[in-house]
Amino acid sequence: MESKHDELLLQILKDELNITNFLNTFFGFMCRCTDFYVESTQDQKLGFPAGVAEDLVLKIYRKWKSRFEADNLSRSEAQAQTSELLEPTEVVEVEVETSSNQIDDEPIKTYKTPVQPSDSYNGAVRENYTWSQTISDVDALVNIPSNIESAKDLRVDITAQKIRIAVKTERLRENNSLDKYSDDATDSEWIVTFDEELSFKTQREESMWCIIPGYYVHVHLEKATERWWEALTKGEPHIDLTKIDCSRPIEDLGANEQMKVQELMWNHQQKLLGKPTSDQCNLERVLKKAWNAEGSPFKGTEYDPSVLQYN
Repeated sequence: MESKHDELLLQILKDELNITNFLNTFFGFMCRCTDFYVESTQDQKLGFPAGVAEDLVLKIYRKWKSRFEADNLSRSEAQAQTSELLEPTEVVEVEVETSSNQIDDEPIKTYKTPVQPSDSYNGAVRENYTWSQTISDVDALVNIPSNIESAKDLRVDITAQKIRIAVKTERLRENNSLDKYSDDATDSEWIVTFDEELSFKTQREESMWCIIPGYYVHVHLEKATERWWEALTKGEPHIDLTKIDCSRPIEDLGANEQMKVQELMWNHQQKLLGKPTSDQCNLERVLKKAWNAEGSPFKGTEYDPSVLQYN
């Protein structure tokens, strides 16, 4: 996924030599040139409520981490399919046998990530899934049996308005959880464990998913239209939209809106420094022009703002 800013960011990264310095430069810029760290209060509306800025950074990090994991998963599956087409040699067979013995002696370590409260940001925690949202996208964490460690044990089907997840029947039997999803014994190879219609349409081509082994399937969806969802699925209890965080990253706004926000930020900085705001500067330009206008009592004299009063 390319960005029009990649060349500029790569140059900054080369100048800073490492990721730590790069991140320090970025957040230093946010400190010096924006109100990102300002906490809003009842009297001070500019900025984010306490804790929201940190949640926003974590939210964006997790969004791109999930995309990275999904891309890696796709590449790994493609490589596995290619390897199956190659005829193994004698040397390869010996190496595989050795690796198998090592696996029996030393179980593979997996890094599992349980659901955190921030995973339901602007969403909710339900019985078998957790969801969160921004104005433009939705993330759903759908629970899976604890013995599901590979994407090969799953079938995930995502359409514009539906999520459907099936698990291998054999894996459910191993985990003694087959009855939870099927009342009758079945010879089917796959059992559907999640099949829900979404509250609103999404952009199918932008959807992606990855597995967090033993915990959940992370599904990322881009909304078809920008709006806040009251629920992830139809029939789910609605959340109170008046209590969610409706703040948005400035880069998600349109060009005119970004200019307006930047103007507000500049005006706030001017006020902190005791300097005139943009409105006051514009007013002063008008007053200077009117100072020597025909009929002005000040015509012919040097402009003196101290004799004028304006708010």
